[in-house]
Amino acid sequence: MKQHIEIGSLALEELGRLRQEVAHLRAMSARQSATEARLARLANFPERNPDILVETDLHGQVTYLNPVAQARFPDLLRDGFGHPVLMGLAELIAAMRAEHLSYIADELCLGDASFERQICHAREADSERIRVYVHDITRRKRAEKAIQTLARQVVYGQEEERRRLSRELHDEAGQALTALKLGLELLRTDIPADAEPLRRNLAQAIALTETTMDRVRHLAHGLRPPALDTLGLDLTLGAYCRDFAQRSRLAIDYIGSAVFGLSDAMNICLYRVLQEALTNVVKHARASRVRVELGFQGEAVQLDVEDNGCGMHLAAAEQHPGGIGMLGMRERLELLDGRLELVSAPDQGMRLRAILPLRVAA
Repeated sequence: MKQHIEIGSLALEELGRLRQEVAHLRAMSARQSATEARLARLANFPERNPDILVETDLHGQVTYLNPVAQARFPDLLRDGFGHPVLMGLAELIAAMRAEHLSYIADELCLGDASFERQICHAREADSERIRVYVHDITRRKRAEKAIQTLARQVVYGQEEERRRLSRELHDEAGQALTALKLGLELLRTDIPADAEPLRRNLAQAIALTETTMDRVRHLAHGLRPPALDTLGLDLTLGAYCRDFAQRSRLAIDYIGSAVFGLSDAMNICLYRVLQEALTNVVKHARASRVRVELGFQGEAVQLDVEDNGCGMHLAAAEQHPGGIGMLGMRERLELLDGRLELVSAPDQGMRLRAILPLRVAA
């Protein structure tokens, strides 16, 4: 009896051990199945990729096209690196290998279509391959172009409205104030000598009229300086610097040169940039002197505004962009394919550079 009990106990232990082993094998099988499923998904990823995927060797021979690439560009296999989709790929591969890069990206324009191209350098065992992912961004580019066109139209509309308001302020309000001043001066001559209080009141009214005339004139010039249409950009910027220096008591050195071939949009853009730049200097820079220079740099017109103020941390400024003024300058320039460059360091002043390519004037 005792022997039967021991045999039964051993059998139960063996059964438990077998159950544990079976559970372990099932767990291993489940993990293996999951791994195989992941590998299968990875293996099938190029086939299911909605973008164009091309794989080549280092000599320009196409070794793989996913279904999207085969349908969109069936001649890729035949043309290799000579195909427009792989344009300049040999030079990019050389640059990647020289600089030890594993990834590089650029954009392609093929007729009416635009593509974003991502090139990866892959190593597998003893072989090296190049994978090119091509994403169609035509719709995005068209949307960006439409937005840019709309923004340009808004800016042009604003400038036309400013031109109209400036003309009305100068012609109508300015003439009315001039007539009022002349009438008050004529009235003052008719006042008897013993009416001194009335004379003082009229003198104050005349002085107030003159102050209002100056403010209206400055407002009209700020909206749209007439000199921009008659004297040109160089003389207009010089006059603005002199007037601003007088009003702000800021020493401004203007170095200009005659610039030709600029469109009206470019002229007003650079004028607005100077307005905002000098305003920012007075508000934030704590500077005593500013140097403004207008001239050509290669195939572009360039406006520099450099101060001796407190400067700023440009890295922090990139993470937390400045106010509407700085953003407005950048957007105005970008609408004309230009750019805004800033060079600064704490306690070393700032140089703002506005650059507009001349081809925009055509």
